[in-house]
Order: sequence, then C-alpha cells, then structure tokens
Amino acid sequence: MQLKLVMFTPGTDPCAGVPRAGVLVDDTVCDLHAIGEECDWCGNPLAIAEIMACEDTLAKVRGIAEQCAAGKAPKDASWPLAEVKLEAPIPLPGKLFALAGNYAEHIMESTSKKLQGTGVTGSDLATPRVFMKPPTNTVCGPGDPIIVGKGATFVDWEAEVGIIIGKPGKYISREDAMSYVGGITIVNDVSERELKIWDRPEDREWDKFFDWLNGKWCDSFAPMGPCAVPIGDIENVDRLSLKLWVNDELKQDASTGQMIFKVPDILAYCSSICTLHTGDVIATGTPSGVGHAQGIRLQPGDTVRIELEGVGVLENPVIAEE
Repeated sequence: MQLKLVMFTPGTDPCAGVPRAGVLVDDTVCDLHAIGEECDWCGNPLAIAEIMACEDTLAKVRGIAEQCAAGKAPKDASWPLAEVKLEAPIPLPGKLFALAGNYAEHIMESTSKKLQGTGVTGSDLATPRVFMKPPTNTVCGPGDPIIVGKGATFVDWEAEVGIIIGKPGKYISREDAMSYVGGITIVNDVSERELKIWDRPEDREWDKFFDWLNGKWCDSFAPMGPCAVPIGDIENVDRLSLKLWVNDELKQDASTGQMIFKVPDILAYCSSICTLHTGDVIATGTPSGVGHAQGIRLQPGDTVRIELEGVGVLENPVIAEE
C-alpha cells in the first residue's frame, strides 16, 4: 500500500493540541505519537522528514499503516479524518526553495516573453533559477486560507511538486540525487504579481526583480500538503499529473515530465551552493495556466484546489486580510 504521512492536530480546532505525525489510511488518521511515543515524533517540525530519512523507522511506520488498513490499529490511536486538522506535512522547513521558469509553456506565457515576442531561449535552459520563500510566515496547511493582503494588486496561483530532502548532502551528483529525496508533497507558490510597496522616481530592472521576489514572501503564500509520500512509493516522479482548479474551473493541467530541469538537476544545482538538510523543501516550478497570463486575480471567496497524482488534493480558500 502507498504510505501517506501527515502532520495533524487532534480535533478540528487548531489550538486543541500540538501537531503530531500520523499515517493517513483512507478516511482514518493513525496517530504515530500514541503508538510510538518513545520515538519523540510528536511536536518535532521535521518529524515526517526524519521518518522518511530512516529506513528502519519507515518500515515500522509502514507496518503500522498496514495494521490500520486491516482495522487493527491500537485502541485510542486512530482518528476519523473529519475530526482532525491536517497541517502542512513539513510545517517549518529549514529552507524553502522554489524554481522560477521550469516549464517551457509557463515561460512563454509570462509578460516579459510576450512583450519581447520571444520563446524559450538558451538562457532559460542554461541553469535553474532558484529563489527562497521565508517558511515561518508563508507555509500553511490544507484548508488554511490564502490571504489577500490589504495592499494586494494581483495575487496568483502556482501548482508545484514539492521535493522533501531526506538526508543531508553537499555537491550531490545527478546520479546519486534521488537517494537524497525523502518524499514529495504539493506546494502552491502563491505570488503577488504586481507588488510595488511605494512609488519610485524610476523603475530599474533591479527594483523590478525585488518587487517580483518580495511578492513571493507574503503571509500564507506557500500552502503545502495534504500529506508527504515517500519517494519509494512514487513510481516515477517525472511522470506525474499535476492539475489546479479555481472555483472548480480547471486552470493548470500538466505532467512533471514537462519540467525543464528534473529533480536530479535541481538537487545537484542547489547542493552546489549550500548544504541541503533533512526537511528542506524545494518547489519545482509551475506549468502554464497561471492567472496573470489570463488577467484573472485570486479574489476573496475563491477556492484553489491542486491535485498531484500519487499524493492527493490540496485545497485552500481565499480570504481578505482583516
């Protein structure tokens, strides 16, 4: 059976307790803290990443999931899914990287490419374009709201596959890269496309870059979930269907096979700059179909739903900042 690891809060009130690690089996969450309290999984923000990084622990958890599927979960160690609050599977990644321009059609739909009348060029293919999002304020979980800030002008969606690092590594080779992957999840790289904090006497290219970058940093702009799936349970990370709907209207529909830079390329590049640690997350870029290319903003009252083959569905409402 495919293993789906979750972080959850018992009860639907997020203030009801400390988030803990669990296994999602159908509509039941099996509480790993209740079963293996001595493992100190509860309350550790890297709990799921650490489980995926240790073969012995992963095997033990897989056995627990099989018991749960057979209806043999220990007493008081399982919860109906409707009675828990799912959290981001990696609530506080040490580093949250993301890629810009990793799908050719998304590059071609961008405003700059349209204005220039160009397609994908050699520079687009030469190197990954990697940036960071601050995890402490951007990461949120399934069902948590995407917040349209008071000064927002154009909030947009980006469905992406999130790679969870399993074991630390520096200068990782492409050939060995997949052995450093713990698992995958869904990340929505929400973006403020037209951020401009204050008027400037002139718009320099450097200023425009920082407007773009800072537009990635707003509160709630990295919904993640609903679970993490160990990489060994994914048949082929380069052949996964990735779809996004806004209010039940399909906006993005692609395959990870369309990525310009594959997972080994991304890990090799990032690890050539800095050490990757257990629990770091890398969002691998979004396909075409973003709102900015269509002139469609996310508005309070909208609902964004992302489906990733083999992982599940991440859904978040959109609200206005109070």
